[in-house]
Amino acid sequence: MVLLAVVIMAASVLGVKALSYQFGINDIQIIGNYHLEKKDVISRSKIEKGEPLLKINLGEIEARLEQNAWIKSASIKKRLPDTLIIKIEEAEPMALLNLKKRLYLMDGDGELLERLKGDGVPFLPVIKNINPKKKEDMKEALKLVSILNDKNIIANRDSIEIGVESYGLKINMDGELIKVGYGDYSAKFDRWMALEPEIRKKGLPIKYVDLRFKDSVIVKPLNKVKGKSS
Repeated sequence: MVLLAVVIMAASVLGVKALSYQFGINDIQIIGNYHLEKKDVISRSKIEKGEPLLKINLGEIEARLEQNAWIKSASIKKRLPDTLIIKIEEAEPMALLNLKKRLYLMDGDGELLERLKGDGVPFLPVIKNINPKKKEDMKEALKLVSILNDKNIIANRDSIEIGVESYGLKINMDGELIKVGYGDYSAKFDRWMALEPEIRKKGLPIKYVDLRFKDSVIVKPLNKVKGKSS
């Protein structure tokens, strides 16, 4: 009886192993990839067709995928008999970082996604010469980008470049300097947007706009206008 039990147990183990090898991966489905190619996701997962579906470790594969800066999160499901489904959430490019004359795509968390090569026209706001290691400055710059995006300012401009000075953040917007400082970005740009149409209407050349002072917008003309205050 003991011998018979051992034989049955051994047969069961061998049967399970044999069964696991019958379900080889034949189809890998990728969901949620917009910037990444399917082949790049599969390559990062290190999964190959024909591997036993029942034997792969989902946690290990998810961890490998999330090492890619473009992939914020990954979840994997097995579908018998032969399909593996990989669902990813990609990072969203929010700005370009110009650092030492190199351009990098950056997400809203300040993570560098990839370096851009070539001399293409920037299609996102450019954060210039702020070292990503300076977390507070970078955090404030990205907050500012988010406010500009929410107010649809970015869509109506050809170029926006954000930098930092001793007084805080500054913006070069279509060639015009705006001194922003730190904090209260939404209220600052609400004031500027209310005033800007009148400035444009008068055709007043502007040296800079200063939004750093509470409840005020200071507009410095390019040349002094006789009899008129800034």
